[in-house]
Amino acid sequence: MNITILSSSPRRREIARGLLNPTAIQASRGEEPRPNPGEPPADYVIRSAVAKLGDGPYDPSDGCLVGADTIVTLDGEIFGKPATDSEARRMLTRLRNRRHEVVTGVATLDSKTGRLLSDSDVSLIYTRDYSDADIEKYIARREPFDKAGAYAVQDDDFNPVSRVEGCYLNVVGLPLCLLSSLTERLGVPLQLRPLAEIPYYERCADCKLNHTSED
Repeated sequence: MNITILSSSPRRREIARGLLNPTAIQASRGEEPRPNPGEPPADYVIRSAVAKLGDGPYDPSDGCLVGADTIVTLDGEIFGKPATDSEARRMLTRLRNRRHEVVTGVATLDSKTGRLLSDSDVSLIYTRDYSDADIEKYIARREPFDKAGAYAVQDDDFNPVSRVEGCYLNVVGLPLCLLSSLTERLGVPLQLRPLAEIPYYERCADCKLNHTSED
């Protein structure tokens, strides 16, 4: 079955290159909702991932539709994407030299049957004690504004993260281990390129992916 990933995120599109299944990339079909007051982060990202699938009707040729959303959470506060320099500066200052969580929700839908499965994954992040000057340089590069928490874990210039506990791809934005589990339950085994060819796999200290070769 085809896999159709509904995302405009360049990071998710990059990770999707690790799939061997026939894969299409399209824009999300629904808007990201805002968090409800007191809503647990895992509940919110799953709700947001489901919203990105849209309301249908669905074309059976789409195969397995995939929606995803990623947030950063610290001290119970959900950090989305900053809209302004000051918001990015506030987020990066709050996250500096702190342990926080990155949560990604993934929703999968069989476009033929309408069966929907969703779940979330959590990674623990330890940021380094970057300087105010580092923050200003990063903002000047205009990098924070399409990223939850205003940073990218894989940015080697800013290098904001000292350690990741859990799935690294979850922090980038698409945990293939979780996606594989969901599609397997839908009867759509995820076919992967050799692990060395999956973007950022080598940075994941505890990857749960099974190695499926091109053969």
